[in-house]
Amino acid sequence: MDPIILAYAVVNGVLLGGIYGGIALGLSLIFGVLRVINFAHGSFLMLAMYLSYLIWSVFGIHPYATALVTVPVLFLLGYFTQAVVIAPLFRRETTMVVEPLGALLLTTGIFLVIDNAILMSFGPDVRTVTTDTLSGSVDIGGLPVNVPRLIACAAAVAVSAGLAYWLRCTDTGRKIRATAQNREAAALSGINVGRVYNVTFGIGAGILGLFGALLVPFLSVSPSTGLGFGIKSFLVVVLGGIGSIPGSLLGGLVLGIFESFASQFVTATSASVFSFCLFIVVLLVRPNGLLGRK
Repeated sequence: MDPIILAYAVVNGVLLGGIYGGIALGLSLIFGVLRVINFAHGSFLMLAMYLSYLIWSVFGIHPYATALVTVPVLFLLGYFTQAVVIAPLFRRETTMVVEPLGALLLTTGIFLVIDNAILMSFGPDVRTVTTDTLSGSVDIGGLPVNVPRLIACAAAVAVSAGLAYWLRCTDTGRKIRATAQNREAAALSGINVGRVYNVTFGIGAGILGLFGALLVPFLSVSPSTGLGFGIKSFLVVVLGGIGSIPGSLLGGLVLGIFESFASQFVTATSASVFSFCLFIVVLLVRPNGLLGRK
């Protein structure tokens, strides 16, 4: 392979992997604390992208500025989803069992509702945002690097570092970690476990609100966008280790670089198929993920 093509594949894979890792952060956080698989994760991201697109098309506001709206809206949506839809299920689980099947079915229902609501509202057409500011590419080491992708990747690293610091150094973060370790002991210590769950789900969705605004300048959005990113997020979380924030980034980088290299030899669709093969191999070697713990 030409060294220039190889270097470009590495750079493109790192940028793509960083974006994957950033999108998967919320899914990893929610599962690590609530032990609930949020099957509507990709749909929340798609909803944020459509909201950013709508604000841009109606008011002409730059997509990055729409994050001031998409982040709080998605946080409230996540908070509402947990508090109103999923929380009654936990209240019925008197023994506080882990990973209740009903939660998976509920989030699947939310995924179907959001996707079909978007389809009915916007139709199946692909929507694209065009903007002149903060677009194009910059030359790094003789290689053209897409600026919006670079910004999204840098945001993923910044959000990961900020989230890890917040979880470790703030009272709310400590409550979330305590609940993740032992929810019954946390409740006996005076922590409002229900509120922790609501805030955690809201944070996971709010992160998607940010990335929804960061993705639309270079990625078109359609009603099927959420499903693809949702599947990639599951792959990233399991590859990196469920509940691990650094693992989400590492899993995203592994998946992004692998797909970038594979696309140099096969089509993009076939590269996605090979990524599932990588997923199986990693699970066979390290069932807990690259940075996961038992």
